[in-house]
Amino acid sequence: MIITIGRQLGSGGREIGKKLSEAMNIAYYDKEILEITAKESGLSQKLFEQADECTQKGLPSGLFGMRFPFLGDGMIGYGGLSNEMLFQIQSDVIRDLADKQSCVFIGRCADYILRERKDCLNAFICANDEDRVRRIVGYGEDKGISTEKACDLMEHVDKKRAAYYNYYSNKTWGVASSYHVCLNSSVFGVDGAVSLLKRMTEREFK
Repeated sequence: MIITIGRQLGSGGREIGKKLSEAMNIAYYDKEILEITAKESGLSQKLFEQADECTQKGLPSGLFGMRFPFLGDGMIGYGGLSNEMLFQIQSDVIRDLADKQSCVFIGRCADYILRERKDCLNAFICANDEDRVRRIVGYGEDKGISTEKACDLMEHVDKKRAAYYNYYSNKTWGVASSYHVCLNSSVFGVDGAVSLLKRMTEREFK
């Protein structure tokens, strides 16, 4: 059973994914993907962090669909790696993890990368703006983030995630037709969303 979760910033998507993995006793991958990909490829984790959910256009379309080998032997130097190449390397790792175990993936076009699988539920989590801002401000209390900065951050991150998803998946981020289910955490709450997704997954794949 594989669950992929796309999410608006401040929607609670990460918390929902984490609680869902605990409720179902399955693996959880968010930023952990970057560490695993760096370790298995032999490349610096900073490369994947800098490219995380970012796009870089301009390379030949023939790169799409290629499976890049893990590059521990230095076949390609750091200067020769583009965001698209890093995306392909990360995609291989996501596919390998999904082959090994049931898990929850947060973001990173996992729904598109795993599109050929029949055991994958693809969800998108949204929320009302007021709740999103409240959650972002709560996350940033130690840094003293203001409501105004939270609104700016919300807009910036959502645009970045949308550009990344739309570019690599050829689908539209946040649009219902791109996913199996879209849930508003302002309506269902975090625990309600977890319960719904758990029941949907178990009903379809057990």
